[in-house]
Amino acid sequence: MNVFSSLSREGNAAPADPAVVVTRSGMLTIVGSGVTPWQAFREDLDFVRAVLEGAGIDFFLVRDTDPRPTVVVDWADRGRLAAALAAACRQEPFYSRTEKMAKAAKADIAARARGVVSGTASEHIELAASDSAGADPVLFSAENEADVAVTPILDAVTPSLPERVALLAHGRLSRDRSARAFTLFRPREAQTGTLRYGAECGVPLELWQHVESRRVRPVGDGGATLVVDDVIAPRPNVLLRHSTPSAELERATVELYGEEWPTLKGMFDTTSDDVTFDIDIVFSWVDGSSAEFQRQRAKRMASYVVGEGDDHEARFRQLDELKYAMRSVHLFAPWIRNIYIVTDSPRPEWLAEHPRVSVLRSEEFFRDPSVLPTHNSHAVESQLHNIKGLSEHFLYSNDDMFFGRAVGPEMFFSPGGVSKFILSNTRIGVGERNPNRSGFENAARVNREVLRERFGVTITRHLEHAAAPLRRSVLRELEAEFPEEFARTAAAQFRQATDVSVTNSLYHYYALMTGQAVTQPEAKVRYVDTTAREGVKRMRQLLKRRNHDFFCLNDGSFPELDGEERAQAVRWFLERYFPIPAPWERPAV
Repeated sequence: MNVFSSLSREGNAAPADPAVVVTRSGMLTIVGSGVTPWQAFREDLDFVRAVLEGAGIDFFLVRDTDPRPTVVVDWADRGRLAAALAAACRQEPFYSRTEKMAKAAKADIAARARGVVSGTASEHIELAASDSAGADPVLFSAENEADVAVTPILDAVTPSLPERVALLAHGRLSRDRSARAFTLFRPREAQTGTLRYGAECGVPLELWQHVESRRVRPVGDGGATLVVDDVIAPRPNVLLRHSTPSAELERATVELYGEEWPTLKGMFDTTSDDVTFDIDIVFSWVDGSSAEFQRQRAKRMASYVVGEGDDHEARFRQLDELKYAMRSVHLFAPWIRNIYIVTDSPRPEWLAEHPRVSVLRSEEFFRDPSVLPTHNSHAVESQLHNIKGLSEHFLYSNDDMFFGRAVGPEMFFSPGGVSKFILSNTRIGVGERNPNRSGFENAARVNREVLRERFGVTITRHLEHAAAPLRRSVLRELEAEFPEEFARTAAAQFRQATDVSVTNSLYHYYALMTGQAVTQPEAKVRYVDTTAREGVKRMRQLLKRRNHDFFCLNDGSFPELDGEERAQAVRWFLERYFPIPAPWERPAV
């Protein structure tokens, strides 16, 4: 099934200003609409559906690995389609981008135009009678082109466009008259001007051709000659090759996005490639700016020896990073079901009540509440599997970790539930645990010790600073395997040299060695030290390129920038990278 099939059109806070249309890089662009990439696709899909139904043009949906389904229209209706879209888009900045056809489909169409079809195995196949296949594959017939009104959109002069792009108001899908695969889209830009999306969020469209009759000659002597009707698609999809006998295709309907859509039988059945289970996300967070937090922490720290950098205020100060981390979920991972925030701080002022968001205090999920209160993230991470209502498969993240662009659940889990974790190139290094090391480095060494004893292998690398996939059942198994280490870590109010770090990296290497996890080598992750001058430069690069799946904005314990300079740079970056409010945010005053 499509991972987005159950998504509703959940709204955002209203944009500060009404949307306007401007020219950006030669293309008319909607600015300030306040929609997410997924919502942009939904709006465009609904628009295309309304045009097709209004014009009486038959269509259905198919799918491939892209979460966006493809709209299919008959090749014979291409002129009516272009005319209907042109009429509907007189005042809409709607474009069509021509997409590549599969090589096999292109060769097959060319062969059929010559009257010969290449068969499979030892069969010889010839075109016997086909009015449509014998003609030149043009996009519009002359009579259809004459019916299309060329109306400048919004009374503006259309600038020159990229070669593969056409403005629908001008009455054509493509400059290439033989094109059969397109993406229909309206370019959009957030109010800040740094979040832009176009064809990658548009509606895939294909023209399928019905070929009337070909004869399949039997191999060898005897047997009757078969007459077969084919449907030719420009690309294969999740179920079909580019060419399929029409007798094997059966129309059906499917429930998507709370609506019924026409499709082909079996097209949206769950396949072995689909990740279908629920996935939640857990954020750990603390409001280090709270005067009460600082007072209580200082009081309890008096008798503790802490590691290098573990007592620096940079580890606890906050600039509403959690708000933007949750915006990144809303923008780029809308398939996540629920969000849990584990914290002993008061609820953030910007966070409204929302059915998908739960704020939990430690006593609600610690197995032994007598060890509380805690200021130790390792302790919190050792108890996540006790959260009531949490899905079996979930992600764990800190408030300084962000989704950088759209990703699917297959980034984190296989269809069978095997987790995929992202290794860093940073080595754990030599040396044993030591009270003077940071809690992070000590925990990695404790993890190494217990895993070496259990499996006879040595772990060598840290994990990347990104959302990590976990399973509650494996966490329970892990706790049963190392009960003393879990209990000791849960009871430590501050990071200790004896802690394990469950989420980085004990769980993942244990799951790897027991066949319950694999590494994820495809993810692109960026780590940024926001207290370093180089970090400010990296943030600007991230904003410009937007080419990482994940990034972490971490506070170094030994800053080059003063607190105010760093705060200003981070706030500036986050508001521009994630400018669209999520539905769980209170309206800005």
